[in-house]
Amino acid sequence: MNVNTANHLRSKGSETTGKGHERAHAILQATRSIFASDGYAGLSMRTVAARVGVNLSTVQHYYPSKDALLEALLLQTLQEYQKAVDQQLSDGVGASPLKQFEAIIDYFLDDLGTPETTGMLCELWALANRNAFAAKILDNMLTRSRKVFRNLIRGLAPSLSPSQGELRGALLVAQLQGLVLYLASSRPRHAELAGLKQAARAAMVRLATAP
Repeated sequence: MNVNTANHLRSKGSETTGKGHERAHAILQATRSIFASDGYAGLSMRTVAARVGVNLSTVQHYYPSKDALLEALLLQTLQEYQKAVDQQLSDGVGASPLKQFEAIIDYFLDDLGTPETTGMLCELWALANRNAFAAKILDNMLTRSRKVFRNLIRGLAPSLSPSQGELRGALLVAQLQGLVLYLASSRPRHAELAGLKQAARAAMVRLATAP
């Protein structure tokens, strides 16, 4: 996020009441829905204002431009993603390393098939090719996922070298990202791929546990 945008949002945060925070959240939720379904090209501040049921000036009060709105959305998405992963890891404390790994895989496989996540990811991938901030957010998300898997693999295959663990973590992230092309709810359901999610899960377990 550029300095001017960051300073603007900090100043708004100091002025914002509880009701204002709710309004800002509603604006970001509408932005997320539109971005996921209609893409960056279909996202406009007027469309967001109409979805929330407020005037354009109200949206501009919180986010002065489309870029500021998008940057706020991507930051929120990264924070929520990190929180969800941390919660999964926290819930798995005390379980075996394999159970922890399977729980994380199941979380990702389920989430990647939802329309909103699918739409967000596809748009983020495309936008990252021409938008530096989007590229940074995407890299942060992929790096975070890779580190999560690297640490889980360490408990599953302790004989692996650190570099091997890093590479396997990266492969797992790449596999999950690629599965969006098949798991997305908008994709055709080919009969011969009915067991794809289960097969992918088993393959990831093998990749993580192989010595």
